[in-house]
Amino acid sequence: AASDSTLNTPDTTCLKNKGAPLPRPVSINGKMGLSLWNLFKAGLLLVNAAMILNRKRFLAQYGLDDITNNDMDPMKAQLIGALHAVQYLKLPVIAANGITIVFEIILGS
Repeated sequence: AASDSTLNTPDTTCLKNKGAPLPRPVSINGKMGLSLWNLFKAGLLLVNAAMILNRKRFLAQYGLDDITNNDMDPMKAQLIGALHAVQYLKLPVIAANGITIVFEIILGS
């Protein structure tokens, strides 16, 4: 029979792995939280993704290359307008990418 001290302690071994310890739960230590910096980086990634779409090769396949067509769905027209407008943000996005890289190198995140 087991002693009282072994009955009251939780079992931290995994039966499938023949006595191997259970994995510890992942804790959020502030680096994965929702902050303005992380929102900025997520937005920057989305703008970068929209900027690299090629109008002739990729957008033409889905009919998103012609902004002059007036008889289309308003949501599709808004999407086309946004994809075309993001092309004018090249220099600010390059600067934002550079600033982000420098901050990530200096501060580490």
